[in-house]
Amino acid sequence: MRVLFTTTPGPGHIHPMVPLATAFVRAGHDLAWVVADEVRPKLVREGFEAFAGGRGNVTFAEVEERFPSRGRAGEELLEAIFAGFFGGIRAEAMIEDLLPVARRWRPALVVNDQAELAGPIAAAALGIPNVTHSHGSALPRGLLDAASAVAAPLWRGRGLEPRPFAGTYEHLYLDIYPPSLQTADMSHIPAVQPLRPVAFATAGEGDGDWRGEDRDRPLVYVTFGTVFNRDTALIGTVVEALRELPVDVVVTLGPQGDPGALGEQPANVRVATYIPQTELLPRCAAVVSHAGSGTFLAAIGHGLPQLLIPQGADQFLNAEAGAKSGVALVLRPGEVTVEGVRDAARRVLDDPAFRDAAVRVREEIAAMPSPEAVVDELARRFGG
Repeated sequence: MRVLFTTTPGPGHIHPMVPLATAFVRAGHDLAWVVADEVRPKLVREGFEAFAGGRGNVTFAEVEERFPSRGRAGEELLEAIFAGFFGGIRAEAMIEDLLPVARRWRPALVVNDQAELAGPIAAAALGIPNVTHSHGSALPRGLLDAASAVAAPLWRGRGLEPRPFAGTYEHLYLDIYPPSLQTADMSHIPAVQPLRPVAFATAGEGDGDWRGEDRDRPLVYVTFGTVFNRDTALIGTVVEALRELPVDVVVTLGPQGDPGALGEQPANVRVATYIPQTELLPRCAAVVSHAGSGTFLAAIGHGLPQLLIPQGADQFLNAEAGAKSGVALVLRPGEVTVEGVRDAARRVLDDPAFRDAAVRVREEIAAMPSPEAVVDELARRFGG
């Protein structure tokens, strides 16, 4: 079977899809990606065929100019931003590149990231099914309703009738979120296939040897991902809180971050731009993060308690799930102080209930169907 993967360029969207793509290739299927040119070389280095498509960087200022959200607040504001970002600017650019590639490459199935809304259009234009791959919790239906309205002209411009939810649930939804964490209403999704989330990190990247001396102290990992990582004052507050505890701290600032921005740190703090989480998490006792889906699920996959400080996007959904399941404490914007972070970190490290809850969810993840099993199911359903 020939399978075409499409995704927006963020690591939080690409990385969750790589284990399934790898399983397709290992099972002998033909597979290619369509991604922004700036990230295409990373997938090529992983051994995949990949075509350039869509936009790389898109700023919030550009979204606001094209799709103004002034006067909106709360859920309406989030829906407007999501719709303009993904249903508008990104989908417009991607469909122009994706459709010619798809017509030339002739896949039997399109697998699109939940936020990549050109994939369903291309699949419909070719008369083939598309499968939507989640990158975390199921999105609130209001987000996709808003994005559907913005993306509707892209469907009609190709002689197609717009589908509900931007076509993302037309055939099948691959859900990597453990059921006990799911807080979103999924009644509008007609067909769901669970898929075990598997941590992935790109090869050959990282800041060299981060381990330092072997110590008996617990290791705490701090990250705010690759998008919501610009607030060095916030990260500095977190580091200031943790460095006084009897722990070692590893902080990553993202590939574009400047380790010097946090100033001189004591010997128990290591600041880096990027360290593969697959190397780091097995050594950790706890994780402090922005509650991005990749870090959140990867930490649970190692049975680690967490302190979550959500900043935007789907991070508040993950924070809610973490708090309700007992795997994490949550500090909201405005609650982050040195004393507050230090007290919360102590609780997460010292109270075994958080680790016990994380281990329970880890076992639930381990019981979900593997990427290899899901490839077999997709081939059975859509392989003809």
